[in-house]
Amino acid sequence: MTSHSTPAGRQRTRAAGPVIGAAAGLVLLAGLYLVLAPWIAGFGGAGVLALSNSLVGLVLIALAIARAATRRVRLLGWVVPVLGAWAAASPWLLRHAGETPPSTAALVGNVVAGVVVVVAGIAVLARES
Repeated sequence: MTSHSTPAGRQRTRAAGPVIGAAAGLVLLAGLYLVLAPWIAGFGGAGVLALSNSLVGLVLIALAIARAATRRVRLLGWVVPVLGAWAAASPWLLRHAGETPPSTAALVGNVVAGVVVVVAGIAVLARES
């Protein structure tokens, strides 16, 4: 008998549902922003950062959709906060001397999107444990 088959387990699952759904929605929106950020925020010549944002954003979108569709991706829950931390730190870690630096809007956008993803990912991990 699993904890979900008891009345207390079912109530915990129902209580966690809205939080997990909201967190998955925030991850989806942040992922979408990261994919579109090179055109929205003006990355200038920071091509490596634009590529990183696009890849991280696509993975976040896929994980958010998978998480909303099924609970089977619970084991990948730790990936979301790690990707969020990468998105927040990547403007400084991927800066090359020969590239045009990204705009301030790009830096702020990456940090905000990264922090949102980290917080949402940690909220999901906390609710599922």
